[in-house]
Amino acid sequence: MKISLISELFFVIKNIRHSQTGKWFIYATLTGIAAGVSAVIFFILLDLTSVTLLNHIAGFPLTHPVNETPLLDEVRKPFNEIIFIVIATLGGFLSGLIMHLVAKETKGGGTGEVIKSYHNNLPIRARVPIVKTIVSVISLGVGGAGGREGPAAHAGAGLGYRIGKLLHLSDKEKRIMMICGMAGGIGAIFRSPMGAAIYSTEVLYKDVDFEHEALLPAAISSIIAYSIFSAKFGWVHMFSTPIMKFQNPLELISYTILAFVCAASGIIFINVFNSVSKAFEKIKSPLYIKTGLGGLIIGLFGAIMPHSVGMGYGIMQSAFLNKTAFSALLLIGVIRMFTTSVTLGSGNSAGMFAPSLVIGAAIGGGVGGYIHSIVPALVDNPASFALVGMAGFFAATAKTPLSVIILVAEITGNYELIVPSMWVVAISFLLSSRYSIEHYQAKDRAHSKIHKYEYIRDVLENIKVKDLMREKFASVDGSTKLSKIYEILSKTKQSDIPVLDKDKNIVGIITLHVLKSILGENELADFLVAEDIANKDVISTNPEENLNHILHKIGFKEINTVPVVDKDGKISGIITRKDIIKAYNDATENLEHLRESE
Repeated sequence: MKISLISELFFVIKNIRHSQTGKWFIYATLTGIAAGVSAVIFFILLDLTSVTLLNHIAGFPLTHPVNETPLLDEVRKPFNEIIFIVIATLGGFLSGLIMHLVAKETKGGGTGEVIKSYHNNLPIRARVPIVKTIVSVISLGVGGAGGREGPAAHAGAGLGYRIGKLLHLSDKEKRIMMICGMAGGIGAIFRSPMGAAIYSTEVLYKDVDFEHEALLPAAISSIIAYSIFSAKFGWVHMFSTPIMKFQNPLELISYTILAFVCAASGIIFINVFNSVSKAFEKIKSPLYIKTGLGGLIIGLFGAIMPHSVGMGYGIMQSAFLNKTAFSALLLIGVIRMFTTSVTLGSGNSAGMFAPSLVIGAAIGGGVGGYIHSIVPALVDNPASFALVGMAGFFAATAKTPLSVIILVAEITGNYELIVPSMWVVAISFLLSSRYSIEHYQAKDRAHSKIHKYEYIRDVLENIKVKDLMREKFASVDGSTKLSKIYEILSKTKQSDIPVLDKDKNIVGIITLHVLKSILGENELADFLVAEDIANKDVISTNPEENLNHILHKIGFKEINTVPVVDKDGKISGIITRKDIIKAYNDATENLEHLRESE
């Protein structure tokens, strides 16, 4: 039979319109377009602002990845430390003032707010994408020690949520749209479509867990956003790296040392960040005073050591090319732990994602260089330790061990170090499992508020009717008189009595509700029989059916007892609503105990 191209095309279109996958392809594409355009605008504004304020006015020595050329030509002029301090302070004050007046939720990194909104089913206000873009351009454009991916993620998530609201999607679907937007923002601004998609579904949880339903939509959104961004700024990896390979088994010894250093330094960074954030929280002043103070501190550090502030992408590029001494890299990594903590802890809007990569690259390159200087046979190329250290440190702080391996490979274009990256990431993640830089992460899906019912549902689906059914029960035949039924009920704890025929087939069920309605009619006691008062519309179950299924089957109907029939249709027991509810309550209580024990 011949199939025409037109009929096949109509079939595909119809399938897209009526299938969930097809719908999500459309929704995710729309979100990817919005996130990609938003990332392009953000990148342009940030680049123009930072080059103008920091380089043209203050003479600050900006550094960039090899594959990112500034939109404005930089000038060579002496670095004026005083002007830089003033710019950093005023920038911090201005961004804080805007956040204070318009949208306080735009302070800090951005990813954390998305995680918070997701787990608590909170909306992202329409103004957030615009405000987040503006305040982040200011905070980063004046030298804040942060990254641009957090703001891009928050703005993208906000756009995804708004699109979901315009399309009148359900709360669950709007949450998935948030993830799509976050993936699109990161995939575009970091040129990492696959890593961003996995990261956006993984970063929600502290343990290794995913929002699997959102993975495909997030991937679609990320691909679209990445394509839009790359069409504007070039189809290149963010960084250029020389050929680096893992072909010396002895290096596993030094990579193991690196993993321990990544875990320890990750824990130190988390504690420094928390301490600095708490110190700023104790300051009883408006947000703009705190962000202004944070800007002043950043200005002072930048005046003394320029590499300790700014986005730091140039530091990563230098580490990948072995252009910075290992002692300098270690010092930069340590100091940037503090300057990053000050930038975000004071409330300035900047991403936490990139600083973790910068610190990891600096520490990794420093450790690799140090080991190479002592035992050259254990380290072939110190630059490879900068790349792997980036993944290990990030896994220790953000708790995204799988996505960071892909993301690092994508932004550097180097896939030869995936094996040592997996090794370092696994060890550093396990050693630092108690800690995370993201406060709003849930432990796993079972600990997320929005998945509480899903967890209980899974528990109920694993309990079969045969596990709870009562095999000993009172029953009557159709000719049993009402007086006898009253007598049986007085001797048993049952509220309902099944009515059976001679072959033990269920005929009906006598409910306590019906018996109460005729309780005062004494003259009927010797006149009515079971068959007269039994409910013939019986809902039954079988021993293999799970509790979640039967709970939905009886719903809100006035059914307290469900007969259990075998494969031949004969009754083998009963299960009551009380039994099912007790199992449900036990599951809920176990979940609360799990949460309290964490």
